[in-house]
Amino acid sequence: MSNGEALADKLFLASGSPRRLAMLKQLGLSAKVVDAPIEEVALPHESPRSFVMRMAIEKAFAGYNKLAGHDIWVVAGDTLVELEGVVLGKPRNQHQASEFLTKLSGKTHRVLSAVAVIHQGETFASLNETAVTFASLTDQQLADYLASNEWEGKAGAYAIQGLGAQFISHINGSYSGVMGLPLFETSELLVRAGYLIYNFSSIK
Repeated sequence: MSNGEALADKLFLASGSPRRLAMLKQLGLSAKVVDAPIEEVALPHESPRSFVMRMAIEKAFAGYNKLAGHDIWVVAGDTLVELEGVVLGKPRNQHQASEFLTKLSGKTHRVLSAVAVIHQGETFASLNETAVTFASLTDQQLADYLASNEWEGKAGAYAIQGLGAQFISHINGSYSGVMGLPLFETSELLVRAGYLIYNFSSIK
């Protein structure tokens, strides 16, 4: 059995997000899901960067503590959308989704995506920041998009891998970070935490 195979059953994702699980698979990693919800509330005067990092770390620790395992690796991520210092979370209803998208229209906002890995009680964490620029939305585009209900459950009321892609003129940063799990940072953290994800010995 290779080292990679020996580690295959020791990687966990502390998230209910099918998207993040699929993104780990993009790295060639098969993770088990552990459901360990936490209270996602910002502390008084907490900056968006600090909040998103804390959320990723707390999610990873919640999963790690629930599994009560020592020789395991637990990955967790958290993502938020920020425009001019204001965090745009998941819209409560269509009206709020419309408000969010109207604010994003024609402007550049930031997507902060944090990832954390816990192994043997040690924390490895990183924050990715990507600038996303929206084109100016027409009334028809906005109405059609809202009617699709794709805004539901999406930070900032859109997803870059979905219908929201039509609104984005360009990004400066990480596409996978905007999706919710920055893959470069995730792979780096796993390597730092001692999890083998690269095996190039068979490449000639």
